[in-house]
Amino acid sequence: MKATLIKFIFIILFQFMLFSELQAESAHKYVEKVHDNIIEVIKSEQETFDKDPDGFVESISIALSPLVDFKRISQMVMGKYYKQASAKQRDQFKIIFRSTLLNTYAKTLAEFRNEEIKVLPPKGLLTKNNRQKVYLEIVTDTKIYPGVYSMYLDSNFDWKLINIIINGVNLGMTFRNQFYALMEKNSLDIDIVIEKWTSSF
Repeated sequence: MKATLIKFIFIILFQFMLFSELQAESAHKYVEKVHDNIIEVIKSEQETFDKDPDGFVESISIALSPLVDFKRISQMVMGKYYKQASAKQRDQFKIIFRSTLLNTYAKTLAEFRNEEIKVLPPKGLLTKNNRQKVYLEIVTDTKIYPGVYSMYLDSNFDWKLINIIINGVNLGMTFRNQFYALMEKNSLDIDIVIEKWTSSF
């Protein structure tokens, strides 16, 4: 009986490990696919950025949006002030945050020439709550910058990006610090912070 129980536990553990490895690979593969789509957009439309920046940003937005959970990231950026905000303010900030993030990202990508983004093989197993880290390398002519995407499986079992760390710089914390600084500077007035968010970059 004891031997049978132990064997049963090992079977469960093996199935869990297999499921975790498959899920980790799917996060890695999903990021690869999205990055491939973005690179295709860059190659095909990079020269049009100066003529039609809005069109370029829209193309990047279409390619990037499936990967990013803008609602969850904007909530994390608002941090302790999220509960103080009204539903309208939360929606307004999510919209303006999405716009500024995509604009910043698109302008950065427009400057890419010989740089390369490599999605590295997955490391380890899926952690609790269906979270996974996807490791990257940004390769330039002179240096390689390490990067990490923090991913999670949403209720539809789609992988979503909720934070980025590039060369040790935590993007989520950088945005949150920026939001907190604006709140303190503007007497904790969320409406003013939302209004000034775009010009703060």
